[in-house]
Amino acid sequence: MEKRFEYRGELAVTPLAEVLATINRYRVPGVLSLARETRMRKIYLDDGRVIFATSNEREVSLGMYLLKEGILKPDAAREAESRRTREGLRLGQVLLQMGILTPESLNQAVVNQVRGILWGAFDWDKGEVVFEIGPRKGQELVRLDISIPEVILEGIRRTTDVRHIVARLGSAQTVFDRTQSSLISLFTAPEQKYYQVVDGRTPLQKLCTRGPGSVPENARILYAFFCLGLLRRSRASAPAAKKIQYKTEGGSLGN
Repeated sequence: MEKRFEYRGELAVTPLAEVLATINRYRVPGVLSLARETRMRKIYLDDGRVIFATSNEREVSLGMYLLKEGILKPDAAREAESRRTREGLRLGQVLLQMGILTPESLNQAVVNQVRGILWGAFDWDKGEVVFEIGPRKGQELVRLDISIPEVILEGIRRTTDVRHIVARLGSAQTVFDRTQSSLISLFTAPEQKYYQVVDGRTPLQKLCTRGPGSVPENARILYAFFCLGLLRRSRASAPAAKKIQYKTEGGSLGN
């Protein structure tokens, strides 16, 4: 039977945070697939929560995570890989048999590895994105069980390309209105105070200098407000305003 997709698009047009925000509004289960050349990441969602993430990229595999953390030594890694291939087992099962990990430490390692796959996906600024509706088949070793809004906020906090975020918000003179949403509770007290600075008159360029953190950090928080529906562009925004230029060294946004 031919697969039916709810959504198919490009990350260069609609970033991951905004795709997830749309999915969250409908709270349907499914798999969000991100593809870039031969690389693939999949995010599994159910009832407004992220439950798992996978990737075919060797650099974010469990073995590489354990090596980077110093939990697994190179010689042991080679032996474990050999046994995994020979016996047809998962790497985690082999490491348990070898006594390198306990069930508890394995679960924690998998959680951390999966989180790394998830957060890293927010830095993908290009590639195809497909959302396929349907419940997750099979059981994984661990379940993340993080609400989509929390994932959006944390993913944006970790995004490295602030210029891309600012471009999504608008021009230097774009202004925003606040909206009513209980999701403001996800933010810290200083960030909630920053939210009150948005008044429908102060342009984006100035807003980015009036938050609790650096200019890049403030831009991330404004984008999180925007993605989570706490802000909307005001009709007072000038349509032909100058674009913001982000200075990576000076940490400021200027003309």
